[in-house]
Amino acid sequence: MPPVNWTIFEGLSGAVESNFEMLCRCLIRRHYARYGNFAALAAQPGVEFHLKLHSSCPLGDAGRWYGWQCRWFDLPGGRAIGTTRRNKIAKAIATTARELPGLTDWILWTRRPLTKGDQEWFLRLNTPMRLQLWTAAEVEEHLSGAAEILRHTYFGELVLTADALADLHARSVAPIRQRWQPEVHQPIDAERTLRRKLGEASTWDDLRGLADRLEAEAVAVNVDLGDVAGPLADATGEVVGLARAAAASLLVAHTVLGRGDLDLLRQQLSYGTSLPSANLAVLPRQLRARRRHAALSATNALSDVRLAGSLLGDVDKDLGTRLVAVLADAGFGKTELAAQLTLAIPDRPAGILLHGGALHAGHNLDDLARQVVVQGTPVPSMEGLVAALDAAGQRAHRRIPIVIDALNEAEDPRAWKSPLKSLDELLRQYPYVLVVCTLRTAFADEALPPSIERLEITGFGHDTVDAIRKYFEH
Repeated sequence: MPPVNWTIFEGLSGAVESNFEMLCRCLIRRHYARYGNFAALAAQPGVEFHLKLHSSCPLGDAGRWYGWQCRWFDLPGGRAIGTTRRNKIAKAIATTARELPGLTDWILWTRRPLTKGDQEWFLRLNTPMRLQLWTAAEVEEHLSGAAEILRHTYFGELVLTADALADLHARSVAPIRQRWQPEVHQPIDAERTLRRKLGEASTWDDLRGLADRLEAEAVAVNVDLGDVAGPLADATGEVVGLARAAAASLLVAHTVLGRGDLDLLRQQLSYGTSLPSANLAVLPRQLRARRRHAALSATNALSDVRLAGSLLGDVDKDLGTRLVAVLADAGFGKTELAAQLTLAIPDRPAGILLHGGALHAGHNLDDLARQVVVQGTPVPSMEGLVAALDAAGQRAHRRIPIVIDALNEAEDPRAWKSPLKSLDELLRQYPYVLVVCTLRTAFADEALPPSIERLEITGFGHDTVDAIRKYFEH
């Protein structure tokens, strides 16, 4: 197999250091995550990701715990990394030993091999962990098997740039351009829901709003503590801590959404948030019985702590959605929504718009994907298209949509139930892609697997007045 073209990699959008870390992280997850507990720490001190093996595999024996620090080091081959970089590496090793006690193997992964002097210095560092050095050779070694697709999406013919995606979008909307008028487009609830599933931070501003409210409620409860004594004072003090912890979780979630690191966000959400204990649940009633000022502030705070847990659960659920169907009758704006959702926005490149009418009897989703041409070559398969878009989404730090519009216009919509179910399973490996199918409501049960989430458009609803105003202003 020919060596990879690092010049193509260096020309990818986004910071090359970040892209290198993402590529390395993807390689380890694809090859070894099924053998242990994989965790990503998103450029934190120490290691950026680590894997604790519960089963033996080509990487090592069960029980070993590996951590990787990825450093691009934009230096010519043969040049020493210097004192400053050495100090950062030594500090990262010390931080790992403190934050992840028990880690057995610490791996420095760089593009080029370190000089002989730097290697000797590195391997002499005093640490109980086994130190290892990986380079581009390990990247190329792992660009095979389960990770073969990454060779094409980071170094080859499936590299999708923002310009390429914009061009693909322009071509895909050309047949429907007369029906799509972005100047008068009015977002509706179905679109807002889809944008939340795409992780657009602006659609999750309620996270920050609730965090601010919880901080204010924590202050109010703290002020009212002066009116409470004994065990009730201790319990009321717990409410302050609980409210502030929930506010912090909400702010972290909103911040990470803005950065677009879905690995880190889903990992943090998996920890959940602390909810009121049974003792705290009865605290408002006890405070009211004693006519304490804290009764109202504690009640509000505890209610919003529960709401924070629910809202963070919604974030986890929406970002975990892989495939969703939008149902509507003829003339209710399915195609308008498809074109608008895949349009590029300031912080996200364009998505992919496919037309259900191109799904012919006897064909499969790979045939549909071949309608997309990248660098003069048709995409070979639906997985190739999904993988290419997933890699582009990682580099842009955003989920990107693929929309199959008007699935009911396929030659035989009933034939797509099983392929869509398989696609839903495939998407588990590609968290930066959301697939949306639009179709007429009457065809839903025939064409869709029952497990797929459905959103229904029945009209403008509460957006009717805004839609009318926007139309006449235009």
